[in-house]
Amino acid sequence: MERFFATRNGNDVHLTKEDEHHLLHVLRVREGDEVEIVDEGDLFLARVVSLSPLSLTIVRPLTRDGELPASLILAFSLLKGGHDEWVLMKGTELGASAFVPFCSSRSIIRLDEKEKAKRLLRFQKIVSGAASQSKRLKVPTVSPILSFAEALSYPADHRFFAYENLADDAFLLPQQFREIKAGESAICMVGPEGGFSPEEAKMALESHWTPISLGRRILRAETASLYLASIFAFLEERE
Repeated sequence: MERFFATRNGNDVHLTKEDEHHLLHVLRVREGDEVEIVDEGDLFLARVVSLSPLSLTIVRPLTRDGELPASLILAFSLLKGGHDEWVLMKGTELGASAFVPFCSSRSIIRLDEKEKAKRLLRFQKIVSGAASQSKRLKVPTVSPILSFAEALSYPADHRFFAYENLADDAFLLPQQFREIKAGESAICMVGPEGGFSPEEAKMALESHWTPISLGRRILRAETASLYLASIFAFLEERE
């Protein structure tokens, strides 16, 4: 069953124009068809009562949890070739609660303020669609595109950055993630195609970030983000 994020006024459902178009012209719903509606984290079954104009009404609340006990924030450098969009889409499917895109000294992509605003809108649209597709109860937030220094200041209970030159040779990531309690947040930072510079690694250490290893192999930047998200989700959902 299709799921949409919407707002409610009593039992009346208010969808975005884009979602209305999707229901009418892509899914081709009929009167009496039912869909799932999420409003501020609450899940409901809704029924189509009219097509012109499109009108839906709440049938009953549903109980189904699609969120992780702890919050994962993925901080990632802008990547070429649309690979950062892959991080957003698949990271949402894996349960990330927020994304922090940033530019670092070795980032290939460089944007002016107008381009940053345009890309942010694109990022938010990708995350919203992925949240609906993967049956999330919350749409992950996407912060404005930050500088590396600004990303270091992003608030979280636990802070990790993937930097093989400083991380312990032992693969300690599962143990480190197990220390995160339900209700807490963890931010994991992954650098660009060329990795973090030594100066950036020093800044991260001075800001009390924990360097982590991602194993014996060097991963592409987009793979590293999704690898972290997969381990985090696996450990959280095993509990």
